Amino acid sequence: MTKERAVIELIFAGVIWGFGFIASKYALTSFSIYELLCYRFFIAFVAGETIYLLFFKRKASVFNYAKELKLTLPAGLFMAGFIIPQTIGLDLTTATKSGFLTTLYIVIVPFIGQWFFKEKITPKIYFSAFLSLVGAGLLMNIQNETQINKGDMWTLLCAGVAAFHIIYIGHAGRRSSNAFRFNNYQSLWCLLFLLPFLFLQEKINLMSHQLFPWLGVLFMALGSSLIAFTIQVRSQTVLSNTTASMLFLLESPFAFLFGYLLLKETLNPLQIVGALVILVSSYLTVLWEEPTSHSTAPLAQ
Repeated sequence: MTKERAVIELIFAGVIWGFGFIASKYALTSFSIYELLCYRFFIAFVAGETIYLLFFKRKASVFNYAKELKLTLPAGLFMAGFIIPQTIGLDLTTATKSGFLTTLYIVIVPFIGQWFFKEKITPKIYFSAFLSLVGAGLLMNIQNETQINKGDMWTLLCAGVAAFHIIYIGHAGRRSSNAFRFNNYQSLWCLLFLLPFLFLQEKINLMSHQLFPWLGVLFMALGSSLIAFTIQVRSQTVLSNTTASMLFLLESPFAFLFGYLLLKETLNPLQIVGALVILVSSYLTVLWEEPTSHSTAPLAQ
């Protein structure tokens, strides 16, 4: 894995996550949020393990299950930890503010990396992070949202936990023997942490007689979880956490692009400027990244 390939793969992951917003809209026409999430991570884990055991039998025979389960437990916990408050927050605030506040992880990641893990973050990278945040604000029309409510607080918690998830992946992913398997067990742990919220529902919908909701679930499972999150684990072995986090933000312009093409959603001139600002800031981050900016200090044993 080279830096150039990691950047290309993360851009592809951004396309997948961007289309994931469209897929989730289809899925949520028949399933609740927690049904979608649990089905998503269950299918991702089962499909991932099936693929691995069928095509990588030799590697599976020497795989250290105890080590990998221990290594992926915090990753799954962090993943569930940002999905749950984001879901609660989305129910209490607007989609615009939820989307914007979630992107605050791009500012939180470099601060955590510098202050807690002694990573070298240059002023240029902080400028690029701020530029990305401005672009996200313009893209989501955040200037029209001024009031703060409980949902915003939940979403801020989501952003903080998402930052720790990114940082943990950057450290633990390099210690795993296989990025694909790391993501499988990350999905498993996330599923286990989400199940109690599913069972708290008054009624669980196990089936849908419509095709598009299931296609949405399958895309979220196989695309957003199995493929895109594996790309994240692979890419963060060579890219700094800060650079990776800003490339993740590319999902927003792609989401709006797919919304325009498939759902007939429109963008005003400021939103178009915001999308361009995100693209420019992502390019500058890759251009300015220093090879030594990615700390190799282990986060957990």
